[in-house]
Amino acid sequence: MSLTDRLTIEEIELLNNLTSNECVNHFTAKKKQDIFNESNLTESKFRKVMYRLEALNFIEIVAGSREHLIYVTEYGQSAIQCIYERRNA
Repeated sequence: MSLTDRLTIEEIELLNNLTSNECVNHFTAKKKQDIFNESNLTESKFRKVMYRLEALNFIEIVAGSREHLIYVTEYGQSAIQCIYERRNA
């Protein structure tokens, strides 16, 4: 079983949202609060999803500013691509 098989629907949706909005590097990263506001998740569920995706290296959190920015890593982009390819196969 691969890592992508273990992702929850919420994790896949969040990765897909970031990828669709081209948040793929620290220049195009999106504010964590904006991502939360766009999601239909509770704060605790959102935190859990974010921690898990970061632990899997699917997302990167850019610290240093008052508001944290988030983007999908190349590994996360590959994971989304793999999920799409399996779904369409």
